[in-house]
Amino acid sequence: MSQVIELRSGRTIGAGQPVYIIAEAGSNWRMGAPKRDLAMAHALIDVAKDTGCDAVKFQTYKSHTVYAAGAGESDYLAESGIKESINEIFDDLSMPYEMIEKLATYAKKRGIDFMSTPFSKEDADAVDPFVELHKIASYEISHTELQAHLAGKGKPIVFSTGASTYEDIDFAMEHLRKSGAKQLGMFQCTAKYPAPLAEINVAEITALQARYGIPVGLSDHSREATIAPAAAVALGASLIEKHYTLNNKLPGADHPFALEPAELAAMVQAIRATERARGRVGKHVSEAERELFAFARRGLQATSPIAKGDAFKLGDNIAILRPGKHPLGAHPRFLDAIQGRRARRAIGLGAGVLVEDVE
Repeated sequence: MSQVIELRSGRTIGAGQPVYIIAEAGSNWRMGAPKRDLAMAHALIDVAKDTGCDAVKFQTYKSHTVYAAGAGESDYLAESGIKESINEIFDDLSMPYEMIEKLATYAKKRGIDFMSTPFSKEDADAVDPFVELHKIASYEISHTELQAHLAGKGKPIVFSTGASTYEDIDFAMEHLRKSGAKQLGMFQCTAKYPAPLAEINVAEITALQARYGIPVGLSDHSREATIAPAAAVALGASLIEKHYTLNNKLPGADHPFALEPAELAAMVQAIRATERARGRVGKHVSEAERELFAFARRGLQATSPIAKGDAFKLGDNIAILRPGKHPLGAHPRFLDAIQGRRARRAIGLGAGVLVEDVE
């Protein structure tokens, strides 16, 4: 199983690569009429591109292939004033298949990757010609038919792990691999909208990386813009996904908890800044440290002029000091090799004393 994801565009997702940032438009394109829907979707694509995201993602589903008939109301949506049944809501927010190509074409024109999460085999077939990377939503982790169908497409797959256990993830990984998936990635996710910051659990990213050896990211449903994404990147996340909208006051289920454009831009900036701060593994003297490394690192320095033939003595004519502009002396670990030995050359006040300065 590959530890990186290679997109056909040449982009690589994984350790040592730039974080892949997915702007999740979800159902926030829906305005109630085809022309307005398309205009809003275009506007969302523009925001994703202009804020520096790598991909824009929508969702493709039909109500009858997601929920059982008569599934009733969602409590969390009812609390926010949306009283329709979940079947009615999904019917209303279902993206027409013919809209997918239009959005993919516009995204390509703007220079941003296009994605759309499918929820059935038919959805996957509609989406597949227009994406390089498939996404499986958290509650589809048990949708074995969809997983096998997507694996057969031969494209990389990433999936969310909200409301899942290791047993669930183990099964999904095994099933996807047996079905032919070669390149996989996953998201730590808390499947609540919005999710409390205290339950985002970015620490799980390192555990998932160690357990599965594939790129791991964060699908963040918290309302806060930068804390969880930056923390995830600091822990090595390879992907970040975040819902966004043009305005939190727009009607619809996903607008209230999504980021507005300025917040999405701030998130991208925080991710890129955290990447720079995260740097690379391997302790070394960095370029930024070199000046003070020479100026302030302690060594064996002369505390009085030392004539050729004088004996070196700690506390008398040498000490463990910072050299400043003087040449740096030997590391104090060489004190025993220098202490009591005689100088083979004259050494000025403040100058460094080296091992090769002893007779």
